[in-house]
Amino acid sequence: MMSPDPHNISRRSLFQIAVGGAAVIGLGSLSACATGGGNTSGSSGSSGGEQKSPDNPFGVDKAAPIEVVIFNGGYGDKYGTEQVALYNKWAGGDVAKMKSTTKIATELQPRFQAANPPEVFDNSGADALPRAQLVAQKQVADLTPLLDAPTVDDPNTKIRDILTPGTVQQGSFDGIMRELNYVFSMWGIWYSSKLFTEKGWTVPKTWDEFMALSEKIKADGAMAPYIHTGVHTQYMASIIATMAVKNGGLEYAKKLDNLEDGAWTDDSMLAVAKAWREYYDKGFIAPGAEGLDHTTSQAEWALGKAAMIPVGSWLENELKDKSTGQSKAPAGFDMKVFTTPSLPGDKMPQTAIRGSAGEPFVVSEASKNKAGGLEYMRQMLSNEATSKFAELTGSLVAVKDAGKRLTNPSTALQSVADAQQAAGSNVFNLQYDTWYAPIKNASKDQVRNLLTGKATPEQFCENMQKAADQVKADPKITKYQVK
Repeated sequence: MMSPDPHNISRRSLFQIAVGGAAVIGLGSLSACATGGGNTSGSSGSSGGEQKSPDNPFGVDKAAPIEVVIFNGGYGDKYGTEQVALYNKWAGGDVAKMKSTTKIATELQPRFQAANPPEVFDNSGADALPRAQLVAQKQVADLTPLLDAPTVDDPNTKIRDILTPGTVQQGSFDGIMRELNYVFSMWGIWYSSKLFTEKGWTVPKTWDEFMALSEKIKADGAMAPYIHTGVHTQYMASIIATMAVKNGGLEYAKKLDNLEDGAWTDDSMLAVAKAWREYYDKGFIAPGAEGLDHTTSQAEWALGKAAMIPVGSWLENELKDKSTGQSKAPAGFDMKVFTTPSLPGDKMPQTAIRGSAGEPFVVSEASKNKAGGLEYMRQMLSNEATSKFAELTGSLVAVKDAGKRLTNPSTALQSVADAQQAAGSNVFNLQYDTWYAPIKNASKDQVRNLLTGKATPEQFCENMQKAADQVKADPKITKYQVK
């Protein structure tokens, strides 16, 4: 997927924690969660037992406490404080409490074992709980009642009708939504609009234009044309897959996700691999990029060591110092994003983007106030909550009109909103790197080899196909299908 490095896309996700997150905790360790007995201590339904109304569609007992656990990662936790306050305002009392942590699994696994989980938690970060196991062991609630509930701002509009395309599917397992992936993320290539204006460089739309621009930048001699994180190569893996889908179309995306024979050796993937290998061969990638992690490569870019960098829409926020809030980019840098350049014969428009909802929030099935957890999510999707989230984090919530309610947005956030609007219905996502950790892990090595000249385009495609074939043939790995 778009999986930026595990610390990023995991915490977004982009974006999205791989179902193989079991690799983080160990496949067997969460099995003890089954001793929590599903909903032994919580209600089996979505109702809180009180009278239902458009303002209280789940019949929540407003006096009942709820607990929310926020992952304190790239988005911080201030937005959580604001949302807890919104819930308490709705409930008319100080009943919602929030805790933030970077150790979701470490702190919550014992609570699942004791059948005392929080009502709502943000299952993100490198220490996330394995998503597929949570679902298989019936630890997370069915969110269909949330989808069918009226929005906070319009009782005639259902929650499902305001979510961005793909959000329901992104959080669904076998057709049932179990996660509310809250943050809209998109992949693209970032640049300083101030720099481009000063140099007279034009944002490229086609691959030929991208190559010509890179030649100009290299000839200028002030910086490398392109830099990326060679340590966390899932960033470039996402760019490569995005371009391949734009070339092959949505049916090709299904082939990748559904583990179809020959998907990775398809002409669309091979064309993209050839393009990027040529890009490397021409010396357009910053020397030493293969040894840089995500934050270092971003800092190098912001300090003028390279003109372009592939990152998700959280880049601006991640460049900020957590303690001071100051950006590593100089004042007036005016970062913007452009969509991946098109190849000859692309079936999707150049404005198409790989975008998805990430930062998966769930309601615990065994929690004491499940209805309150559903209501908390409903409040999270209100106009007030989504606007405040954008203000605090520089990122959009995964609702359709989030980009239209921005108050004094930064150049970066506005460019993401503009890209989302320009894409229209041509927003897609890929699931294979969320569902199948072995494929995601293989892509890290194979992309690294491709972009350091150690593998030919053909070898890249063949090795990725082998990884996909191994997953397909392994009966121990649960398979999913995109219809």
